[in-house]
Amino acid sequence: MMGATLALLACTGNKSVAHTEGDMAMPADAPAVADTLTFEEVSYKDSLIVDVKIMDYSTDEEPTPYTMGKSRNYFEKQTLKAVKGPTESMEFVNQYLLVDASGVEYELPLTAAKISELCTQLKKEGVSDVKKALKKRSKDFLGTEAPYEEMGWETGNSLESEISVVWNTKNLLTLQHSGYDYPAGAAHGMPWNYAETIDLKNKRILTKDDIFTKSGQKAVLKMVVAELLDEYAEDNLNNVSDIELPGNDPSLTSEGVQFDYGAYEIGPYALGMPCVKLPYEKVKPYLTPEVKELLELE
Repeated sequence: MMGATLALLACTGNKSVAHTEGDMAMPADAPAVADTLTFEEVSYKDSLIVDVKIMDYSTDEEPTPYTMGKSRNYFEKQTLKAVKGPTESMEFVNQYLLVDASGVEYELPLTAAKISELCTQLKKEGVSDVKKALKKRSKDFLGTEAPYEEMGWETGNSLESEISVVWNTKNLLTLQHSGYDYPAGAAHGMPWNYAETIDLKNKRILTKDDIFTKSGQKAVLKMVVAELLDEYAEDNLNNVSDIELPGNDPSLTSEGVQFDYGAYEIGPYALGMPCVKLPYEKVKPYLTPEVKELLELE
């Protein structure tokens, strides 16, 4: 399945685990550290076979009369649920995972108050846990058994995604999001792969402005570009002088700060989704005091 391919594209390469301490993966039945979270996986998949009317648009002439075919829409999503750990952290993280599973659009900064408001609205709609959110999202995505409009292809829509734990400490939780969305008839699908860091102490999702000082972001960008040039030929990148920090906010890992670029963001599709990690000793002068405290850096 596509999920296996996406795992290879991830910057960390870590698989989803029930519990991690630092960057050391631990089995699901391992004793939990009292001040960190323990997770279980929650997944849902379904498909729908629908009739399609296939038209031949390969010539400039009038399309030939349609023939009937079958198309398969496919949905698969794996997420997480916190099952052990500090109560307030569990509540905040599970609300965040519920919002993510439901597909509700939101803008950062995402605070505890905003997440609570979104979850309250979801519960009014009958979506009270991640399993129900996944079922509803799958139903909305797959559609009905009614025939499609006349089309020039027989492929179906597919959506696959997963979440894995990258880093799990008493102050910070970093989750990797990866997936692949293929709309019927497209030349290719669109993958995504990015990480988000949850500040468990202050109950918020960290943005680049939370992680780096305003004055330090330019210095950090130069380091990121230097790493990209070291990894990729300059001809494979867009105009280097135009490269900015990724649209996805940086994340914090045991190895340093992670920067995830999306497909097409700084180069052609064949470039993939470049990922850069800068060790903390390099970026420490540019970190905000709040993040230094969360990282317990002197």
